[in-house]
Amino acid sequence: MAEQASIVSRETNCTPALSSGKDPMDSIGRYRVIRELGRGAMGVVYLAEDPAIGRLAAIKTINLDNLSEPHEVQALQSRLFREARSAGILSHPGIVTIYDIQYSGHTASIVMEFVEGVTLFDRMNQGALQPDEVLSMLEQTAAAMDYAHSKGVLHRDIKPANLMVTPSGKVKIADFGVARLDSQKTATSGMVLGTPSYMAPEQISNKSLSPAADQFSLAVVAFEMLTGRKPFHADSISALLYNIVFQPPIPVRELNPSLSPAVEIALRKALAKAPADRYASCTEFVDALKTACRTRKTWRPASPAPKPEPPRPAAAPVAELLPPSKPRGVKALAGFTAGVLAVAGIFFVWSSKRKPDTPTPRPAPVLNTPAPKSPAAIPLRKPDPVPPRTQSPPAEPQPEVVPVEIRTQPPGAKASARSQSCITPCSLDLPKGEYYLSASLEGYMDTHRLIRVPDQIDVSIQLDRPMGTVAVHGHTGSTIYLDGKPWKEKAPARLSLPAGTYTIFLESPDGLRTPAQPLEITLNKIIDIR
Repeated sequence: MAEQASIVSRETNCTPALSSGKDPMDSIGRYRVIRELGRGAMGVVYLAEDPAIGRLAAIKTINLDNLSEPHEVQALQSRLFREARSAGILSHPGIVTIYDIQYSGHTASIVMEFVEGVTLFDRMNQGALQPDEVLSMLEQTAAAMDYAHSKGVLHRDIKPANLMVTPSGKVKIADFGVARLDSQKTATSGMVLGTPSYMAPEQISNKSLSPAADQFSLAVVAFEMLTGRKPFHADSISALLYNIVFQPPIPVRELNPSLSPAVEIALRKALAKAPADRYASCTEFVDALKTACRTRKTWRPASPAPKPEPPRPAAAPVAELLPPSKPRGVKALAGFTAGVLAVAGIFFVWSSKRKPDTPTPRPAPVLNTPAPKSPAAIPLRKPDPVPPRTQSPPAEPQPEVVPVEIRTQPPGAKASARSQSCITPCSLDLPKGEYYLSASLEGYMDTHRLIRVPDQIDVSIQLDRPMGTVAVHGHTGSTIYLDGKPWKEKAPARLSLPAGTYTIFLESPDGLRTPAQPLEITLNKIIDIR
């Protein structure tokens, strides 16, 4: 399941549910549930509010009763803790923040930052992107990915459904559910995680991964944004994986002639089969792509192609997909076959969730199907030409709008709602209905409010600075001095402080003082003082 608001990934068949439904859930822990945002095979995503601080959050709930085997429950719990741990050490405006993870009975919940907007997957389905829009989104995503890599975290599932786009054009990476720390072993030995079309060759082959694997996935996303199609196609999942590992991508200029040959060169390098042949970082790749795109002033992204049927699971043994004229070593074949079988298993689950109302019989085990006498290599099929864009129907009459006055403290924030924005204090003209109003200002945390028009036409928003936590242990009863002033609580205590630089020391009841030490507080950072 993807993360939040209409942000729910269609690739996992999680359907948005923005109108209030009949779900009896009214609270999750201390959080008050406002409404259901989306529903998938494993659980539900809710919009909720933390009543203690008035903050909106998205809560992803997973019903553990859906898992019949104890090892499946343990694997899912490991994945959830991995998601929380991976994202919890990251503090970046381009990454969805994880607030909490909790269990109640047979339900696991991840509480995360609520992001107003749509996925890049949805945005691309709305029509061709604008040139500056493409480059800005890729630039933001690359910066966030390089930051995560600098902290030792690989995402391992970069795809349009996991990239959130806000009304103001900001991009946030969501779903660190398959992310892992570089120093951490995978939860299940031999398990390959990710989405097939966006996986790097080394990920398919179940080899050790580096940041270059995420770069490959980003290059697939960039290719799709520029051409409307993915760089690798096939009629079955195992043939698709074979093409990714062994075949070159479709020439980009066959799909979008407005692009220059330099774009082909930049993409081919990021899509190289060997990680060492790719760029040194995601930002370096995007910088090269930006330069290449701008060598031709008339370039434009292509309209998205009609969505084809998903690749079907192959019925023949994977070994038959390897060209007989180029035999490979037993280890290489075994590694690729194991990787394909693992990913094919993932695809069976993914494919079965696309049509929940029509159960599909599970395909027969691949190893039980007799092999044809003369296996042959599967050729790349040239994609159908991109169909011409159809003329849009006449616009419907605009509904009556109501001016909504917006003020923030401090002023000067960018307020956004329903694809409109203004700088506070300001006014937005909104039709009657419910909207998510967001306010953002440099140096302050983004704030989101649910407003109802015309009931709320005068909105005031207090912006808060990013907060961090100092956990003070020390001697029980010691006085805590922050910037030379005694704190209201004695040790042990937890201090919630706005982002900034401080000095702290402790004084024990018998008058002994610890050396003063500096503190650098950033968003969601936790510091232990002993």
